[in-house]
Amino acid sequence: MENHFKVNGLEPVSETLLATVYWRSLESKKSQGIIKDPKSIEIVNQINYDFSQYDCPLNQALIAIRTEIIDEFVGNFIAQYPQTTVVNLGTGLCTRFFRLDNGSINWNGIDLPIVKTIWHSLLGETERHRYFSYSALDLDWMIKVKETRPNRVLFIAEGLLMFFSEIEVRYLIQNIRDNFANSELIFDSLGMLLAQYSRHKLKVLGNGRLYRWGIDDLAEIENWGTRIKLINQWHYLDRHKTRLGWLGLLSYLPLLRKQVKIGHLRFS
Repeated sequence: MENHFKVNGLEPVSETLLATVYWRSLESKKSQGIIKDPKSIEIVNQINYDFSQYDCPLNQALIAIRTEIIDEFVGNFIAQYPQTTVVNLGTGLCTRFFRLDNGSINWNGIDLPIVKTIWHSLLGETERHRYFSYSALDLDWMIKVKETRPNRVLFIAEGLLMFFSEIEVRYLIQNIRDNFANSELIFDSLGMLLAQYSRHKLKVLGNGRLYRWGIDDLAEIENWGTRIKLINQWHYLDRHKTRLGWLGLLSYLPLLRKQVKIGHLRFS
């Protein structure tokens, strides 16, 4: 059955889940697409919603690149630790579990209660693929994850942290470190220039979706406390330059190259 599910009542930030799943579905339909995510196509086909407002080839390419980088990292992590527990903060309609499941990982999605009905209707919940109804900043979700008795934990914060203040990002990262020894985090972030532009030009995102946190040098996060180590980082603009058009040329300008990136932290 197609186009039967209606999405109502989402707040502006939560509504970004519709844009990202739509961009992944469009990219997956391309014969030479950056990613292949058939589950996203299935989801979009079930939703009665005007997705055309999100038509933007550049955003589509950027989201595909972000997905590709994180998929590569998470896939390698699961290959190294086949029984890992993944905690996906601000999970939205993330379909990564369906792309990378090895039959033994445990995947926990964390997102607001308002998203739960949508998530359950379109993705479902199983013993190894669970949904916990919390804000990422409501640390009660940590209790729920600990109840699953995880061994090694990988946290994903995709399309999330830029909507928090720096104080909130520090609070979240420090509490992950303090509650989950030897865990790791992969996350995407914006540079200061792009975050500041959002704050001064609210219409850049529309509907009040305001970027609040920006950081140019991810190594600064190591100064937020002991036992926080930046292991690696990736820049969107280094990949698929032909798909990015004029934006791909900006990768040769250090200030602009660092505006969209992904970081990998390890908590010892």
